[in-house]
Amino acid sequence: MDPVHINSEGLPAIEFTERQKYLFDIHGWIAVPGVLSNDEIKEMRDFCYELKNNPNGLEPKDRSSIGGPLQRLTDHPVVVGFMNEFVAHMPLASADGYGFRFEGSFLTIRSKGHDNFRPHGGNGLMRFPGNHHTYSCVPGKANSGLTRVVWELNPVNKREGGTLFLTGSHKAVFSAPKEMQDRDSDLWDSYECPAGSALFFTEAITHTGARWENAERDRVAVFNCYNTVGSKWHSWEPHPELVASMPKKRQSLFRPVHCQGNRIEAA
Repeated sequence: MDPVHINSEGLPAIEFTERQKYLFDIHGWIAVPGVLSNDEIKEMRDFCYELKNNPNGLEPKDRSSIGGPLQRLTDHPVVVGFMNEFVAHMPLASADGYGFRFEGSFLTIRSKGHDNFRPHGGNGLMRFPGNHHTYSCVPGKANSGLTRVVWELNPVNKREGGTLFLTGSHKAVFSAPKEMQDRDSDLWDSYECPAGSALFFTEAITHTGARWENAERDRVAVFNCYNTVGSKWHSWEPHPELVASMPKKRQSLFRPVHCQGNRIEAA
């Protein structure tokens, strides 16, 4: 296998199928169910609660949603497969460095009644590159610009509080009328998935959080964001000691933001 399609732990990228690529392109989002094993889910979910409830019990470098075992999510094989297709500038990809970069991360743990309904985004075809919330495409190829990966570490039932989308609005040339963005609009789409699933969406789509409705379990989700090597939207930065502890190829996710000469090769 071409080494640009291998992650920092030597695992082959999980390439998206033609069907998955088509669905992401027309919808602007796609959920990939059951990516993580039960052992990985438990370890990562336990870490999330420790991060929320007892951060001072963790090493300073691990006090973020890419700390501890969550670090492995940053370049999980399914992420590498997606990013190489929809985000990376592949001339800057190599055996030792990715052609995409990591933008930022946050953790959400939401109990019943927690609400985060705030529609934003959309019209990605019509935005200038400096906005970053862009979606560009030509026949046979698309670039998602700023892209979010949500790792759901508990099951999510449909219409129970997962992220909502106005499907296709990343390509819309008209803004959605206000009444179509109301909470009860039948235009909102969502998903259901088991724990350990990965949700991919372009930040160019109209999307929002929702009220979490499950009284038996929290929503436990890690929100990671990606961009091309030459672009940066967020002011977020990882702990330098955490980056230094990573495998070399994973470190390339956090290298300086420019294109010229920014291809990582083995010394």
